[in-house]
Amino acid sequence: MWISSRFYVILLLLNLDATCSEPFEAHLRGPGFVMEPPGRVEFSNSSGGWLDCSASGSPQPTVDWVHADGSAVTEIHGVRRVLRNGTLVLMPFAAAAYHQDVHNTIYRCIASNSVGRIVSRDVQVRAVVAQAYKVDVEVLSAARGCTAILRCVVPTFVKELVRVVSWVHEPAIYIYPSLQGDGKFHLLPTGELLIHNLQESDESQSFRCRSMHRLTRQVVVSSPTRLRINSHRGIISPSVVEHTAHVQVSQDEGAVLLCVAQGCPSPEYSWFTHNGAGPLPVLSGPRVRLLGPILAIEAVTGEDSGVYKCTAGNVGGEASAELRLTVATPIQVEISPNVLSVHMGGTAEFRCLVTSNGSPVGMQNILWYKDGRQLPSSGRVEDTLVVPRVSRENRGMYQCVVRRPEGDTFQATAELQLGDAPPVLLYSFIEQTLQPGPAVSLKCSAAGNPTPQISWTLDGFPLPSNGRFMIGQYITVHGDVISHVNISHVMVEDGGEYACNAENRAGRVQHAARLNIYGLPYIRLIPKVTAVSGETLNLKCPVAGYPIEEIHWERGGRELPDDIRQRVQPDGSLTISPVQKNSDSGVYTCWARNKQGHSARRSGEVTVIVPPSIEPFAFQEGLAEGMRTRTVCGVSRGDPPLKLIWLKDGDPLPDLLGANVTMLDQYSSLLSIPSLSATHSGEYTCVAKNPAAEIKYTALLQVKVPPRWIVEPVDANVERNRHIMLHCQAQGVPTPSIVWKKATGSKSGEYEEVRERPFTKLLGNGSLLLQHVKEDREGFYLCQANNGIGTGIGKVIQLKVNSSPYFSSTSRSVMVKKGDTALLQCAVSGDKPINIVWMRSGKNTLNPSTNYKISVKQEATPDGVSAELQIRTVDATDSGPYFCRASNLYGNDQQLVQLQVQEPPLPPSVLEAAMISSRSVNIKWQPKTLGTGDVTKYIVEFREADHSLPPALFVDQWQQIEVKDPPHFNAMIENLKPATRYAFRVIAEGSAGRSAPSQELIVRTEPQRPAGPPLSLSARPLSSTELLISWVAPLPELRHGDIQGYNVGYKLSSSGNTAYNFTSVSGDGDGGNGELLLSGLAKFARYTVVVQAFNQVGPGPLSEPTAAQTMEDVPSRPPEDVRCAALSSQSLQVSWQPPPIYHTNGLLQGYKLIFEPIIDDIQPSKDEVESRKTTALTMVLTGLRKYTNYSIQVLAHTRMGDGVVSKPLFCHSEEDVPEAPADIKVVSSSSQSLYISWLPPNEPNGVITKYSLYTRVVNGREELNNEKRSLPSQQAYYEAKGLHPHMEYQFWVTASTRVGEGKSSRVSSQITTNRIPARIISFGGPVVRPWRSTVTLPCTAVGKPKREWFKSDVALRQGGLHNSQLLDSGDLIISSLQLADGGNYSCQVDNGIGTDRLTHTLMVQVPPTAPVLYVTSATSSSILMHWKCGFTGNAPITGYTLFYRRANGNTDEMQLSRHASSHELKGLMCGSTYQIHLSAQNKVGTSPTSTILHVRTQGQSPGHPASTALLAPNSTSLLVRLHSWPDNGCPLLYFVLQYRAVTEDPDAEWVLVSNALKPQRRIVVNNLQPSTLYQLRMEAHNVAGISQAEFNFVTLTKDGDPPPPEIMHRGHGGQTNVIFANINLLIPTIAAVSGMFCTIIMIIVCYRHKQSQIQKESLENRANSEAAQRERYYATIHKVSMQNNDKIPETSEDISPYATFQLSEAGGNMSQPHHGGPANTLLHSFMYHERALAEGCSSPPPAASKNRRRHSRKTEPESEESESDQDQLTSSRTESSNQHEGKIKHSIIYHGAQSSTSSDLSPMSEQKSLPRRGRSRYHHQQYQFSTNTTPRHHNSNKMNNNTTSNTNTTATNTTATPSTSSNSNKILSPRGGNLKSISSTFKSQDSIQCHIPTLVKSPSISTQQQKQFHKQQLQNSSNNSQHSSSNPNSSSLKQQQPLLITPKLHQLEANGQELLGLDGIGNSPLVACMPPSSQFRPIPHKSIMPAHEPPHHHNHNQQSHPHQQQQQQLQQQHPGTLLNPSTAMLSSKFFTAPTLPK
Repeated sequence: MWISSRFYVILLLLNLDATCSEPFEAHLRGPGFVMEPPGRVEFSNSSGGWLDCSASGSPQPTVDWVHADGSAVTEIHGVRRVLRNGTLVLMPFAAAAYHQDVHNTIYRCIASNSVGRIVSRDVQVRAVVAQAYKVDVEVLSAARGCTAILRCVVPTFVKELVRVVSWVHEPAIYIYPSLQGDGKFHLLPTGELLIHNLQESDESQSFRCRSMHRLTRQVVVSSPTRLRINSHRGIISPSVVEHTAHVQVSQDEGAVLLCVAQGCPSPEYSWFTHNGAGPLPVLSGPRVRLLGPILAIEAVTGEDSGVYKCTAGNVGGEASAELRLTVATPIQVEISPNVLSVHMGGTAEFRCLVTSNGSPVGMQNILWYKDGRQLPSSGRVEDTLVVPRVSRENRGMYQCVVRRPEGDTFQATAELQLGDAPPVLLYSFIEQTLQPGPAVSLKCSAAGNPTPQISWTLDGFPLPSNGRFMIGQYITVHGDVISHVNISHVMVEDGGEYACNAENRAGRVQHAARLNIYGLPYIRLIPKVTAVSGETLNLKCPVAGYPIEEIHWERGGRELPDDIRQRVQPDGSLTISPVQKNSDSGVYTCWARNKQGHSARRSGEVTVIVPPSIEPFAFQEGLAEGMRTRTVCGVSRGDPPLKLIWLKDGDPLPDLLGANVTMLDQYSSLLSIPSLSATHSGEYTCVAKNPAAEIKYTALLQVKVPPRWIVEPVDANVERNRHIMLHCQAQGVPTPSIVWKKATGSKSGEYEEVRERPFTKLLGNGSLLLQHVKEDREGFYLCQANNGIGTGIGKVIQLKVNSSPYFSSTSRSVMVKKGDTALLQCAVSGDKPINIVWMRSGKNTLNPSTNYKISVKQEATPDGVSAELQIRTVDATDSGPYFCRASNLYGNDQQLVQLQVQEPPLPPSVLEAAMISSRSVNIKWQPKTLGTGDVTKYIVEFREADHSLPPALFVDQWQQIEVKDPPHFNAMIENLKPATRYAFRVIAEGSAGRSAPSQELIVRTEPQRPAGPPLSLSARPLSSTELLISWVAPLPELRHGDIQGYNVGYKLSSSGNTAYNFTSVSGDGDGGNGELLLSGLAKFARYTVVVQAFNQVGPGPLSEPTAAQTMEDVPSRPPEDVRCAALSSQSLQVSWQPPPIYHTNGLLQGYKLIFEPIIDDIQPSKDEVESRKTTALTMVLTGLRKYTNYSIQVLAHTRMGDGVVSKPLFCHSEEDVPEAPADIKVVSSSSQSLYISWLPPNEPNGVITKYSLYTRVVNGREELNNEKRSLPSQQAYYEAKGLHPHMEYQFWVTASTRVGEGKSSRVSSQITTNRIPARIISFGGPVVRPWRSTVTLPCTAVGKPKREWFKSDVALRQGGLHNSQLLDSGDLIISSLQLADGGNYSCQVDNGIGTDRLTHTLMVQVPPTAPVLYVTSATSSSILMHWKCGFTGNAPITGYTLFYRRANGNTDEMQLSRHASSHELKGLMCGSTYQIHLSAQNKVGTSPTSTILHVRTQGQSPGHPASTALLAPNSTSLLVRLHSWPDNGCPLLYFVLQYRAVTEDPDAEWVLVSNALKPQRRIVVNNLQPSTLYQLRMEAHNVAGISQAEFNFVTLTKDGDPPPPEIMHRGHGGQTNVIFANINLLIPTIAAVSGMFCTIIMIIVCYRHKQSQIQKESLENRANSEAAQRERYYATIHKVSMQNNDKIPETSEDISPYATFQLSEAGGNMSQPHHGGPANTLLHSFMYHERALAEGCSSPPPAASKNRRRHSRKTEPESEESESDQDQLTSSRTESSNQHEGKIKHSIIYHGAQSSTSSDLSPMSEQKSLPRRGRSRYHHQQYQFSTNTTPRHHNSNKMNNNTTSNTNTTATNTTATPSTSSNSNKILSPRGGNLKSISSTFKSQDSIQCHIPTLVKSPSISTQQQKQFHKQQLQNSSNNSQHSSSNPNSSSLKQQQPLLITPKLHQLEANGQELLGLDGIGNSPLVACMPPSSQFRPIPHKSIMPAHEPPHHHNHNQQSHPHQQQQQQLQQQHPGTLLNPSTAMLSSKFFTAPTLPK
């Protein structure tokens, strides 16, 4: 029922479908703007505004307005209306009704129809509320003869809406805008009024400005304004006062560029364009006018855009300005294609073409829109839009919008249409089987373009027309068609195959499916079927009912098929193909049957018709107008009824065509045309159709038509500089081509074709566009049209150019001499007649009738008129501008002729140097002449300003150059000499002659790079890494300036690199010689060296290279690839490869092989390190230990010494047969058994595999029996049992390795007996164990004895030792071994029958004690140290660890060899304090570190130079010789230099020259005032510190003379005030004076106290002093540790000024593993303190006493080679850095056991303790010292003999007094002068080394006091050592306490005699880390006083002791060696010792 209720709805949908699905509307066209609104609309509130917008399209588009956001624009009553025609009206409004969203917003116009939608450009609407305003006039005045500017000043709120329309020259002269003006007045298009050539009369005139509002048209006039003329006198260089920086105009408009300059005289203007590669002058032409300060360009084009430069110049100079002209060219936007048809699924592509004047435009900002909406991903700079996979949604309107940076937009539209697309079924129904009764709906959906039509069939026939069937169809929004069939109540007869067919003009698609209804067979009515002959006929049987078993076809009573063309398909349909008319027409019967046998039958008729076929036809070729033609369309076959019709171009023949159609018969039609014309051309189609088909055939008829005019060209006239279009259009068949030609001469002459070029455009319709027409375009033009039919047509026309007058140039200049006749000419071009008028200054017309001096001439020329003005007897008043004004019917123009009357020139003035270079000078000057025409050239004269030549010779020396064409006011003089003074002068020359010379200008040319290389370059080696380079300065004439330094380049000669490494050396500026020490070079390498000089400009040429080779050195790399192989048990073969060639550092002399066995001896009896030399690369080592691991190292050596040792290589010798067992014992264990024990071989020579025990029974001399028994290697005993009693048995043992059986032991025999005596079968001997371990001492015995153990003959009881235990077996176990447990342990057994004793020697290994470290020398970057190992802990030393760190730095450590006894630390910082300590290692552990030494490297903070050596003042500069500043051993880093003038103000500002001035030879301080007192403050910085000094100096006078005496006196007198005004200098000065005063007092007191003692000792000492000094000199050694072949130095160059010697006390507490007390070692360092002393300096040995001289430090003469004199700085004051004590000079360095408690002293030196390196001579001082040693009692009963020495010396901080002692053999007395280095070496066989410094005497103390003090001192030393690191600032009281050093003597056995030793046990073994006898040589006996003299002044123990007697005896036996050390109580602080009194 629902179907019937919607019947009318379905009918409505069917109706709509019929409307929408009719054939595709080809006439639809999208919208396009006919009138697009402008981009900007402005209007006033009083007038209102409107925006027009109209569009076209099919259907007609609707126009709407929207806002920028897309919202619709609505009407607002009284404010805004939208008219029906699309116009938007904004009505006038009151000011109060202003709405910004209405009156100041953006609107858009939208045009839309069914095709699409387009949007216009943005329309910016702005409504302006009218306001009253006033205008004023601004006057930019100028000088006489110049240009004034009047500007109309408009208020800013209306400035952009108001323009200047004119100016009023009172009272009533109106001046209007123009491009060129009238000569006097020129109103620019921008509104400025220019008044040229100002005269005094112009001041009386007034002007007013007239302005107009663009919107309201209101005119406002300003008040009148008068001019003002500036009165300038003299010459004023031009300055640009007004110029238009940027001018923007549209194409074809006029442009005016303004550039007004003021100057006196009036400047001349030149214009240039910068649009090309370089500036080009702008020339006047047809479009370009040069009007002085104005450049006018008519009808501008894009080529005129660019940068222009105007230059204004007069005699005073020149000024310029840049102006930019921008030409806005219109652009055209087009989309290609504008209509695009694309099939669905295809790709659409639009391209936006942007052109300007027909040429493509570059990259633009392009936006794409679709139906008014911006497309995504747009905004890109792309001109192509691609739409892939086009669908129905993509069709519509597309827009390309181009937005320029200026803000304006352009757009074009295009339409995208969908092409034909065949239908596609989107939805279809399926087969269904139903019972009768229910409702059924079948649905189909299809898409296509055009929209497809859907039809339904049932079994191939239309649907039944009854009320139960309803068909519905509609179209969706996407264009899809949906159709359905509804059956309200299905019945059996409704069953069958339903098909939906979708069809449009592009194709057809069908879908079919069965609807099965259960029921009996039923066949519906079969309608009449018409078949087409030749095609396929498909007949369906319209059967209903279900199921159907079979379907059959019959015809004429026969069942089909009966022919091969017939076929019954499985679905029951009948197919006949092809159909034949005769055989297939008739009645066909269809019957159907089900399984039950029910059947149905139905018949239908089939009629066959034949489709028509047209015979081909064609029109005759070459038909022309007026001819006749006909053709026949015949149908060759086809059944009637036939219908024949004719079409032309697809349409029926029009009546006006004049064609006749005649039917010849029913099968033929005749088309005839009696008279052909062009309209008959086209395609003619014959259509034949019958019910079967419609057939078409088309033929082309083309009528040839000759050309004829559509628009015939005519003559034309055009004004000059205008555009003209010459039209010429023709038609014909085929379309004719248009060609323009121009006559080269007369009308009948030759013609040349006109081609496309700038300003000549050939349009597509045949028209010719000529732009900016000039006279050259005038002439005859021919337009020809031709299409190949006939001869074509043509027409000649004449183009005339109406030319207004114009000049080839806008101005010219004429110069005449005063009194001559001036001839002013002007040639004007243009159409005649031309009237010429001459005017003066642009306003006064010149008339010969009123001025007798002038005459005028005029004559015609082919191009115009030539005029001439003559002025007779001209003078200066006739100078000025003259105007030649020409006019005709078409306009006027004028030319400026500037007349200049010449007078003799004046000499130039203000001569100055504009630019100075090394070889050229640019001189500029100012002329005194008012006019530039007065001077034709300038003559510049110059010469060298050499004052040594007489002035009379100067005239002949002048050289000249001329400046002309045109004469400039500057000149470049070239080819001068660098760094040379020249004199210049200028002469002006005119037509009247030359002027007087100008004043001379003195100029010094700039320096230039040196032109010559340094000379005499040489290089010589100083070491393996140093070359000394020396050279001589270049020739003076090639220096080209002051030589500031040299660049020294060097490179390896063998390297392929061509580049040099350069280093700079400062020069002295005077071209002196130079030298440079190149360090850090490769060793034994050849270098190529060059040098070049440089001055302040740069470097000069390189010198010729020279070559030099560094010296040889030891190899820096070990040999490589060291290998080892065992050859036998006693030989190894070692091979190696040489070191890398670049590390041999010389010629290899050979190799040294160092090897040693790796054995674990307790104490090696000898040093088994051996070395062998060879020149080969392999060596066989023989005579080695058997089966021993060897450490092997190889080094290479040159003649300079040994190189680096290779890493140890370990190699094992092979096994061999062992040596004999060490011992054998045989004892009786019973009456029938013997116990045999033995020791393994001392040299097993391999791994013992077994022992062989040999037994032999002897009866008397007869051998009864022997046997051999093999025992395992672990068994060292055997008990032989079952022996015969009372028989002698002999035993011996051999050991075996895998090589074989070794030697036999001794034969031991024993007789078996019944009495078993006590015997020990264990073996004794040395036992070595590490501490804290456990040892078992065996004591195995036979005979059941009683055992007793003894330690050093002291019996041990059970529990007697806390760590020992006696076992029942007799073994002694000692646990937790300590050093004290070592010794001899004896085991004694006794059983009454016999006794036996066994002794074990136990040695406990402990870590070593701390080594004794001392420093022997130091340099600025290295420290040389030696050490002695202490107690080794009963184990060999395995190595040392050296710890060192800089003050406040991190600790570094270094591993040293066990064989080393010295090391040199290198690469240290100069003048820095380092903390050094050392530890030793053995296999047990590491020793405590040695006492920390505080060592300071050489170098101090910088010194202070003498002012005379440092400073050299000049008149305006100061030369500072930086190289004279002493660096005191540490290289200078930089200087801080500042100065100030000495004034009354003490707080005057300092002028900083540099705060980081690099060290150089010299520097010049400039900009000083002559004859002025200055104060110079300098700081010198190096690593060690800062040194500051201030100097006073006085500059010379301007003439270089010395300054006045009062200034000099002021400079010296003011020094005191400066010093005392500085608190930093005042406090140290007071402290120094106070200290000196106290020192003098103490010296006097000590001197008086010791005077008597000195007198007593003087006689004894005087005789010995000379010999002692000479021996002391020759005994000074360079190194403490010498090799066996070292010699005592022969000369003072071999003596190190830092030699340090040591008193070693080995023994006592030092032997303990944990030694907490001080190391009783005296370390005395002697330092030279000469100011100029250096290493290697020569010091002669002391002479006789009568030749001795005493020198004071302050009176010591300066060395000849010293750089500065510190004692002569009388006019300077110095201030040292607070980092060091610069005032204290430490003469003695002492280091003892308590040195670590010192907080600020190093064992080497404080400031000035180490002299600088240098070569200066020094004066050696001589001193004698007295040493007194008092022996103590000696206990001869004990092994350790102690001797305490008493020292009678006194110590103070400032003086050293010799002791009074009768022991004259040890007296060394000081003898005046400063303390110098005294080195004495006391040598003995036990390595006692003494270096005796200045000794001070201590008060006499008793022996008991000495012991107590010594003990307390040891405790303090331990405490201070622990406290020193945490509290470095220990009190000076502790540091200055007297230190008693008590040497202890011990006895040594030497050749059976008792010798004296130091502080040790007499017979205890001393571990000698340094061989004692090989280190030092004895001092000859002659240098020592007799030792047998008794001492005299002893305060206690006056008698001679046995110890003294032993000493005397020992000295008599060894007269050449001094053994008794001197003891002295010395403070660990440094102290100074000034000159001591006699």
